[in-house]
Amino acid sequence: MRKFRFLLAVCALALGSSAFAQTEDFYAEIKQFMTDNRAEYDSILSNYFAAEEMSLDDYALLYYGYTYTDSYKPGYLDSKADSLISKKEYEKAFEHLLQENRKDPTSLKTLFDLMNLADLLNKTQESNRFQNAYLNLVRAILQSGGDGSSAENAIYVNSETDEFQLLSVYFKAVSIVSREFTEDFKDKITIKDSDGAQKVLYFDFSRFMEVAQAK
Repeated sequence: MRKFRFLLAVCALALGSSAFAQTEDFYAEIKQFMTDNRAEYDSILSNYFAAEEMSLDDYALLYYGYTYTDSYKPGYLDSKADSLISKKEYEKAFEHLLQENRKDPTSLKTLFDLMNLADLLNKTQESNRFQNAYLNLVRAILQSGGDGSSAENAIYVNSETDEFQLLSVYFKAVSIVSREFTEDFKDKITIKDSDGAQKVLYFDFSRFMEVAQAK
């Protein structure tokens, strides 16, 4: 029942626009905000961990602003949680992922796993909190960038794992038909969805690559 309600909530995500809707200077605007208003970002981060009510723009700033912090590690993958879950050590996996969420509050996979583990462990309040954070971050991502229909309307993502969360949960991908990386750091990916239809989507990895190449 929890999964069904969650999927209904994902399908009901309304697409509009945020104050950081896609422009040619998208990341320049985020960088300027982080340079001039770091205290405000820290306040947003505090509100996030306190489960305070946040606006769509707050979630957008939380997500994209994170890439301008020292904690951002492009390409980081956490395998410990998956290992613990495969061993059915759910409580240990949950506690580990709580620590991971503190290190990276924007990881969609971490939030998705926390939500499901909390539900499995009958931690209803925590499950609701992580579901709310997940849905709002997805909404912020989808409303900040394009709709993914072309390279010019690519969806900005912080990581490949976030891309695959969007593909599987929001776009209902069941398989990848083809994948191509462009010279300007776009990921052109063709999926087959749960209805059997094929769809081409574009994701923007430019910030990911900028940080990765600088390290």
